Amino acid sequence: MSLNPNSSLNKIEQLFHNYEQNLNQYQFNRLQFKLSGYKEKKLINDKILIETNLNDGQYNQTAILTGKAADIIKKNIDELFINVNSMVIQLIKWKVAYMKNEQTYIIVIYEFQYITTLEGEQYECTQYKVDQHLPVQRKVKLLIQKNRPTVNTSNLQWQPNQSSVKKVKIENQSFSKDSLIIDDNLLNISILDTSACKKQQGQFKDYQQQHQIQQQQQEITKISSMYPSMKKWVLEGRVIFKSQQQDYRCKKSGTLKNYFRIIILDCEQEIITGLFYEACNKFFTLLQEGKVYIFKNGCIGQDKTNGTKKIIFNEYSIISESQNYVIPSSPQLNFSTLQEIETLQHNSIVDVVAVIQEIKQDSESYKSFIVLDHTTRLTIKLWGPQYGKVHLQKGEIIVFKGLKFYSTNFKSLNSDYQTMIIQNQELNEVKQLKTWLAGKNIDTIMKPNQDNQTIDLSQLNEFVIQLLNEGKTSLTSYKYVYGYIIEIQEYRNMYPSCPNIRCKSKMEEVPIRKTFRCKKCLVENDSPKFSFVLNVTIMDEFTNIKAVIFDEIAVKLLGLTADQLRSMNLEDQKNIYQSKAFQQKKMKLQILFKDYSGQIQPQYNVQEISDVDYKQLTLQAIETFDEIDNLLNLSLIL
Repeated sequence: MSLNPNSSLNKIEQLFHNYEQNLNQYQFNRLQFKLSGYKEKKLINDKILIETNLNDGQYNQTAILTGKAADIIKKNIDELFINVNSMVIQLIKWKVAYMKNEQTYIIVIYEFQYITTLEGEQYECTQYKVDQHLPVQRKVKLLIQKNRPTVNTSNLQWQPNQSSVKKVKIENQSFSKDSLIIDDNLLNISILDTSACKKQQGQFKDYQQQHQIQQQQQEITKISSMYPSMKKWVLEGRVIFKSQQQDYRCKKSGTLKNYFRIIILDCEQEIITGLFYEACNKFFTLLQEGKVYIFKNGCIGQDKTNGTKKIIFNEYSIISESQNYVIPSSPQLNFSTLQEIETLQHNSIVDVVAVIQEIKQDSESYKSFIVLDHTTRLTIKLWGPQYGKVHLQKGEIIVFKGLKFYSTNFKSLNSDYQTMIIQNQELNEVKQLKTWLAGKNIDTIMKPNQDNQTIDLSQLNEFVIQLLNEGKTSLTSYKYVYGYIIEIQEYRNMYPSCPNIRCKSKMEEVPIRKTFRCKKCLVENDSPKFSFVLNVTIMDEFTNIKAVIFDEIAVKLLGLTADQLRSMNLEDQKNIYQSKAFQQKKMKLQILFKDYSGQIQPQYNVQEISDVDYKQLTLQAIETFDEIDNLLNLSLIL
């Protein structure tokens, strides 16, 4: 199997970026390559040295693994039986060295991370040629000496003014003579992690401290200290999320353009959203998820209701890649229970871990589902095509970062610019929720016993009067009732609706252009979709009320859409309405209070509608009679 050049492997040429300045200096760039070839050499003190090739699918580059890196390779071969020629690794700590006698460059690897295995046929690659026109003083000199049998290796110590040599012993005679690690039983000590390069041993440990000094020199700005309209700032952070390019309508020209967004994480684990409108084409291919960048120039904004921040980048923004590995790769999570969230202010930003109990709607641009934890249930709504590839499963535990809490007529959690789905099932909160769910039926947990909450219409009127007397007209309440829909208004019961799923407002006709226009979204459409708004009368054996049924419930009631009904003649429409009248239904009513000419009056909206299960009602009645009978018998005994 040949390697795909467009795969996740890095290019060999990236190893030699600024190699004149970085020669023989520790590097920490995390680059991925496939290994090819294996030659082992055993040193004194049972240490090993391994020669191999780094492969990017097109070129090979000679590399030597030493210390911890060589031990890991040896363990993979001897204990895990992994074929070296199929390994893909990510370099963690390494450097470029120059072999003077061989007139070539090699990569010395001290630490790496095993990524995956690529099985199959080896791909023929050419040896990478590096421009070697460097000043002589910049090249590391290999000082080679012949073995001297009289030399006591145990007393061999490093002297600053002497040649750097180390005696080695060949244990495996199967190596070829042109192997770089075989040279008269001697090896250049400058490429090994020994006392000859002690001056560099602390470089890796001190890197964080050095970087903090560089931050002070560059005046790196923390996200927590950024504020709206801030002019001079330099932000260093990791891109932990990058969206695909999406369409938006320009307010000035009205044309469709592309934009994308990123989420940036800084060293304090604070996050901020970056938006690219005008600069979409300039930076989309440059920015890669998971890498660290330094950002300059951009307009900072902040949501006054919840304090979330965003940066709008433009053509004059400057973004360059940073090698700071200290920046964390995941944001800090501050979880709240669903019950705690219900007490928060409108537009609060929260982190949630919950299990999906019921999926209401699952489309490419909109998802709505009910979740629960050990405290209560709540609805989550995800808006936009960026969630089109998110596959929801009933019973799945899902972790969200940055949901926005809506507490208007209907409490819910909604996606926002900063919303992220965290793929981490090892969180303690996830494990605790799994333990709590063990042995429970997800279909019945915390679902309200709707029958116990069902009231008749006279009790509904008493409840409304009580709310009016107590001054609780700003609250939104819900009640279940049984009733008959005895009348459906046959005129002005549908309207052209805005195609924006977040809007759905009524569109006004523009006769001059023979089109329809939404006042809120400024969207025009010559053939909009029509939606229902049915004014109905509901009656039971006590009284009757007026209520409104909107499009989704109306379609369920009538069995057809508003556009389908409009295509019928008036007589057929009337027959449809009459066929649905005088059928007993179970309905969930939303109770709102509106001001009509100075008078506060209730408005009832039908939120749910279903057929009456008479069999279930009979069984419940029998259980009730049995309980009464038992109580009567018990009272006689007492």
